[in-house]
Amino acid sequence: MATKFYCARETPIVFRESTGDAVLTFKNLNLGEGRISARFDRGAGSKPLLYKWKASVAWETAPSVGEYAEFVLAESDGTIVDGTVGTADAAMTAGQMSNLPSIGLVKAQTTDTHTLFVKSGYCLISEQYFSVGVWNASTGDRLENTTGNVCLISFTPVVDESQ
Repeated sequence: MATKFYCARETPIVFRESTGDAVLTFKNLNLGEGRISARFDRGAGSKPLLYKWKASVAWETAPSVGEYAEFVLAESDGTIVDGTVGTADAAMTAGQMSNLPSIGLVKAQTTDTHTLFVKSGYCLISEQYFSVGVWNASTGDRLENTTGNVCLISFTPVVDESQ
């Protein structure tokens, strides 16, 4: 009998300003500014390697079509951390970001303010701890000025299931 392999999705890990699994402050992030999230602990032992990320971004002021927010990943074994970022939600410099791998961009599709633009993709996470960073690469527009958790990024573990 043939063996079938399916995709089993587990519980998402959500990064946002409040009511998530780890804090990442998007509010009022200006052009050329970045934030790194609080560090998330996946726990000891074997963990999934593949994650599907999904990000939602809105600009407070009218963005130009094609402006974007870039997301980067910082992994840590608990001692050494990529980009030498800390463990708490904080500002991220361009220098720190230069040593963090990009996982994707969310681009403005229209010039509408307060409109969510959504994109997803896949990334690999192999360390016990990780943080996610966001960089506002617009031409002068800041991200949404609300604490309503409209901007966020989630990571859903994707595991092979054999039947």
